[in-house]
Amino acid sequence: MRIYIKEKSGKKYFIPIPLSIASLGCRIASYAIEKTGKNLNQKQRDIIDCIDFGELARSLKYLRGYRGLKLVEVKSKDGEEVTITL
Repeated sequence: MRIYIKEKSGKKYFIPIPLSIASLGCRIASYAIEKTGKNLNQKQRDIIDCIDFGELARSLKYLRGYRGLKLVEVKSKDGEEVTITL
């Protein structure tokens, strides 16, 4: 996975993230939320409950075959851009 960020000032950032690390991060997040979820307020809990991190980790395995697929492409009026590709 590659994350490209372009700021209004012209600075560009590139963040490479291997899919195996992203999958591991999802599994760790799932475990951490399970253990510390009771410390969240209700609004935070409602947002977190909408995400199934275990299923997200499993789906990353299937996305390996779609290299180059753009998952997110956002451009603001100010000239800032964020693109996430596989």
